[in-house]
Amino acid sequence: MITQRTKLDMRPGGVMPVVHVSQYDNDAAALIFDLYDDSTPFSIPSGYSVLLNGLKPDNYGFSYQASSYSGNTVVCNLTTQMTAVAGSVVCELRIRNGAGTQIVGTANFILAVEEAALTDDTIISDTMIPLIEQAVEIASNLDRYITQTQSNAEIAAAAATTATNAANSAQIVDGNVTALYNSIEEAKTAANTATARAEDAADALEGMSATATTLAEGSSATASYDSATGVMAFGIPKGDKGDSGVTTPLAGFFTMYVDSTTGDLYAVSQTDMSDAFEYDTETGNLYYLTEDGAA
Repeated sequence: MITQRTKLDMRPGGVMPVVHVSQYDNDAAALIFDLYDDSTPFSIPSGYSVLLNGLKPDNYGFSYQASSYSGNTVVCNLTTQMTAVAGSVVCELRIRNGAGTQIVGTANFILAVEEAALTDDTIISDTMIPLIEQAVEIASNLDRYITQTQSNAEIAAAAATTATNAANSAQIVDGNVTALYNSIEEAKTAANTATARAEDAADALEGMSATATTLAEGSSATASYDSATGVMAFGIPKGDKGDSGVTTPLAGFFTMYVDSTTGDLYAVSQTDMSDAFEYDTETGNLYYLTEDGAA
């Protein structure tokens, strides 16, 4: 283990000592500090602790317990955090009681961390030429990828436009088809309704019967329907009495009528027409004779 021994004065003032270390040094190195109060050795009280505090150039700090101490000598092992950042690290040794409520002394110094040639993540290569060639190839591939991506984007945009137009056309067609479908459905509904009504009417007529009653002359006609029995009842008033059917003919003319009671046939005229008819008893024919004697 590499060690460095440094004298530290607990009394403030003066120039802070500088301790040189390499970046990334760790437990392979140790720092030994001899504490003095001016020129008198400063003995660390029993039961107290010694801290090594520091602020790195990246403004991150660290705090570690001393590895050991005895009398006025303190030993601190280096850690990765102490030497992680190159540059001047402001450090102090702080001595305090076990509870940490009382500080009996502080000694300051500079930890000069010299920058390492390589970092822990440095890529090691035999030559930079393969890396340059690889970078050129990557750039060329990237250019082709960008060109192809632009081409694909243009194709996708054209396809999207075509799809949009097709969708709009489909909406128009779908609207017409929907209207036609609705019209057909409405017609079907109307037809079903008409069929149902016709079936109801047929059922009603199938079981229906009718009666008729003659009412007194001058009465109003009546009609009624009993849905329980299916009987349609009509009341028909008696009509006015008609003429006898006998007419009075002009002179030289006659009229004939039948007596509804006896069944006899009568000829009526204003003149004597007893010689105007001839009855054939054999045939039962009745003849009317004209003036020249012809029948």
